[in-house]
Amino acid sequence: MLENIKLIYENIEIFDTIASMDILLTNDDGYSSIGFYPLLEKLSKKFKVSAIAPNAQKSWVGKSITAHAKFELGSAKAGKFIINTIEGTPADCVQIGLYHLLKNPPKLVISGINIGENIGHGRILSSGTIGAAMEAAIDGVRSIASSLCIPHDVQKHINFFDKKNYYIFEDAAKITFKLAEMLINAKLDKQIDVISINIPYGATIDSPIEITRPFKEPYGQLFFKQENLLVHANPTIDIKNLKIGTDLKAISEGKISVTPINLDLVSQDSADFLKETIKKNW
Repeated sequence: MLENIKLIYENIEIFDTIASMDILLTNDDGYSSIGFYPLLEKLSKKFKVSAIAPNAQKSWVGKSITAHAKFELGSAKAGKFIINTIEGTPADCVQIGLYHLLKNPPKLVISGINIGENIGHGRILSSGTIGAAMEAAIDGVRSIASSLCIPHDVQKHINFFDKKNYYIFEDAAKITFKLAEMLINAKLDKQIDVISINIPYGATIDSPIEITRPFKEPYGQLFFKQENLLVHANPTIDIKNLKIGTDLKAISEGKISVTPINLDLVSQDSADFLKETIKKNW
């Protein structure tokens, strides 16, 4: 496996790439996250998987790309697997995976399993997990972002980087595997760019599934004053105004939420409205 290979972007070094791969796997919590290994292990039982992940947690970075970077591609051992690692963002991982680790595009990019939910517009657009999947979609590769919703009172008592806790993500890995197995060769609607799956804590392969859309409410204040510093804190989700068909309502009912995300960014109705407004008032 590749180790300690420098990618110098002013003068890129070319190295041997893997000819064919079913799945490129990444995440935003880092290669040592307990959500990463169970999914890698499960996927590898059926598919050829190449794994690349940040070497440290990169949550809340969205789809950011590290500009003007000089990366060293390293490797880390996790159980029986060797994982490629970089200091960059999840989207950087996808870029390097697609264009430097693999000779041909994989059938699927999977990002996850994230520690915590990625529901609602604000979190979806801020999530490094979903950002990695979006990067894959921009580059023409279908993608899945997988997240496990873990109650805050439970999170306080879990070490998410201790391999003894892999079991917490085993059912979520089975659920994500089943979705990947269904979609890897399926014909998808052209409007589906990313599929985001949010799995309730304690859900199993037999839990109910709902196709959802993101709930749309502000998450409020993200930075709080501590003495002379402003410190980021993850906002809690206010379980109210549960609109039918949203990811928040599905999760609150113990259902697995599967959200098809489109990156078009412009609806036809909004374009038509703006066109008429400008035509009348310019």
